[in-house]
Amino acid sequence: MDTDMNRISDLDIYLTRMQRSILDKMFFIDKVFEPFRYILDFGCANGELIKAMKSMFPDYEYIGYDISPEMIEAARRNVTDAGFYDNWDRIKIPFGESLINISSTIHEVYSYGSPEDIDLFWNRVFGSGFRYVTIRDMMFSKKENTPVNAEQLAAIRKSACSEWLESFENVWGKIETQSQLVHFLLKYKYTQNWDREVHENYFPVFTEDLMERIPSSYRLVYKDLFTLPYTSWQIRKDFGFELKEHTHIKLILERID
Repeated sequence: MDTDMNRISDLDIYLTRMQRSILDKMFFIDKVFEPFRYILDFGCANGELIKAMKSMFPDYEYIGYDISPEMIEAARRNVTDAGFYDNWDRIKIPFGESLINISSTIHEVYSYGSPEDIDLFWNRVFGSGFRYVTIRDMMFSKKENTPVNAEQLAAIRKSACSEWLESFENVWGKIETQSQLVHFLLKYKYTQNWDREVHENYFPVFTEDLMERIPSSYRLVYKDLFTLPYTSWQIRKDFGFELKEHTHIKLILERID
């Protein structure tokens, strides 16, 4: 995976955005009941989620994994009593007694990884034998990917910064479908790291494709398709319409013994 392409120009802003969603990223903790000892946060960044969970749920042992050595160093400073790794092969916990949490990571793997990186990612997720797999990420449904809502697009063209909209369409093409429109709406506020954000693919797979990827060795415990309340509020405030399509997914999968 090309870590240079993944470079974040304003790290503080990026991490602040992540911290605001910490509580939502804990969605799984009251919905898993089979015993497990470890929580492995895949794509842990600076360890803020682990830090928050350790204070609330100290009985688990916490491991963080991220491909960025810079993030791992920050995580080790931030949470001194957890294990953090940028080398997957050095993680020695028993995966069968562990929950792997994958939050806002799938779209980054697809955006910056090669086909081999993507295959390796899914093999680690579903081929390692984790007791639970929890997923939270941006996701769009094929069923909702209709031709673009003309009124919504007109409102965006009237009110959005033309520079950002033109930049988005230079990368992703003219907005003609609802998934393209929603893709832009999830990006347009992130101007501080715009060059990175505009090239990142927020919807690399449809919801239905993700569900088909789940192997028969796992059963679905929980599924939620939703739009972040803040996103809905911001769009209503800036453009005057209510976003009806879902923008995110939460999944909990349990391994079948």
